[in-house]
Amino acid sequence: MTSTDVLRTLEFRHAGEQSLLQYQRLVDAKDLDGLAAMVTDDVLIRRQSSEQRGREHFLALYRRFAESDVVRAQHMASNIEVAELEPAADEVRLRVDSTFLAITTHRSGEARQMWGRYRDDVVLRDGRWLLAAKRIDLVGTAFVEESALASTSVDSFGPRTAWSTDT
Repeated sequence: MTSTDVLRTLEFRHAGEQSLLQYQRLVDAKDLDGLAAMVTDDVLIRRQSSEQRGREHFLALYRRFAESDVVRAQHMASNIEVAELEPAADEVRLRVDSTFLAITTHRSGEARQMWGRYRDDVVLRDGRWLLAAKRIDLVGTAFVEESALASTSVDSFGPRTAWSTDT
């Protein structure tokens, strides 16, 4: 592998990871305008077995999320793998595979943990990396009742018996 190949591989890995992280930041912020700006017009959105194409179909999922009772969301990705796909229409296309964990808190006081896999396609158009496909395979969801959550003022140091949800 030449140094040019290594640099290209690193550039693509960085672009794929940054696209994924930007997506997660925008979802957590419920930033629909930001999400709309980072996708292609014909973006594919697949969640579980439902698959649709187009920016409006993509945004419909995140509109429902933004209008939900979620107070805070925090998405985290790991096991990120980036690979160059065969170019389509003379554009660079990357596949970004990862696992995710999302934690949300809700107005009701409960929290939820969701985990699964993402399989995304990212394309370089006019000097910008855009999301061309978002595939979300949810593996599980755990509900955490408010009574099981510690106050945000409690640190996690020391024995659990020292924790109080009343603090």
